[in-house]
Amino acid sequence: MHHRRRGPAQRTGRTSSTASRRRGVVAAVTATALWGIGGTVAGGLFDRGAAPLEVVAVRTWVALAGLLLVAAVRRPRLRAGTRGLRPVAGFGLAVAASNAALFLAIDKLPVAVALVLQNLAPAFVLGWLMLSTRTAPRPATLAGLLAALAGVALVVRLPTAGLSGGSAPGIVLGLLAAAGVAAFSVLGGRAAHLHGALAANTGAFVVSGAVWALWQLPHGAPALFQQPRLLAGSIGIGVLGTFAPFLLYSWASARLGPQATAVIISLEPLFGALAAWAWLGQTIDPVQITGGVVLLAAVVHLQSSGPVRGGAPARAAGAPTPNSPAAPRPQYGDPSGADPLAALRSDAAGPSA
Repeated sequence: MHHRRRGPAQRTGRTSSTASRRRGVVAAVTATALWGIGGTVAGGLFDRGAAPLEVVAVRTWVALAGLLLVAAVRRPRLRAGTRGLRPVAGFGLAVAASNAALFLAIDKLPVAVALVLQNLAPAFVLGWLMLSTRTAPRPATLAGLLAALAGVALVVRLPTAGLSGGSAPGIVLGLLAAAGVAAFSVLGGRAAHLHGALAANTGAFVVSGAVWALWQLPHGAPALFQQPRLLAGSIGIGVLGTFAPFLLYSWASARLGPQATAVIISLEPLFGALAAWAWLGQTIDPVQITGGVVLLAAVVHLQSSGPVRGGAPARAAGAPTPNSPAAPRPQYGDPSGADPLAALRSDAAGPSA
């Protein structure tokens, strides 16, 4: 029996593809770490007197400036017409709402707890899909949803401490952040499918930035503008905690695909917990750690399984966080890896994280 030998070109192509995927993993992990650390930095700013909504506003404006610079080079186009712009507007409003809810939750809860609650978003998406299609969930999906709810109960210490007056508002805000992420997961996917990832995300941040400008109008200039250190921290969150991971994540998603990057992004609470422990002295107890592990395992399971009987796996299950973009169409094993911005030029995108 003769075995066909692989030629040098085949071996080179496979090696390049493997190297590209490895670089994609590194980029996705780096983006996830930056998002988790960004939440910790925000918590530190709040402890020093920064207003959460002002930090959200500055972060949004900084990220928008970066996206506009990229858009000036790439020149994406939004399709005209109310039908095409409506998902972009909804996407932007959901981004503003989810960011506000997350940072307000971080102001009231340990960073890791707020980030874990936000990671419940895929369960919200699947719940919405099941209600909108009026289809019974698969047993495995139902088990995943129940496990996710159990994980949340452990994270907020419901079995041992109940809902205290101080923690209840933060928990509600964390769940609202998850609902907001679920909303812009769906709307962001629709917008990116119509306009491409870069145009959709830039348009959404234009809307979100305008929302915060209107919000700030009656209050005058943000108080952060009179506090250079807090302002510098907020700008840092915008650059290193929003815009930079946006590029890294988009680049990684184009090489790994949405499913793999969705699993990697579930590590965000881990990075947030480590950073909060090191910098803010925040700790979480064994019950909360157990709940976080259960919830993250449930999220990974939900992201990899179909939501309803007879249905294909829901692409919306891999929801982006308020930090992450609507991802471009995955280009698996693309060995080029030359241009981190090229992934943003895709004409189609899924609501993946």
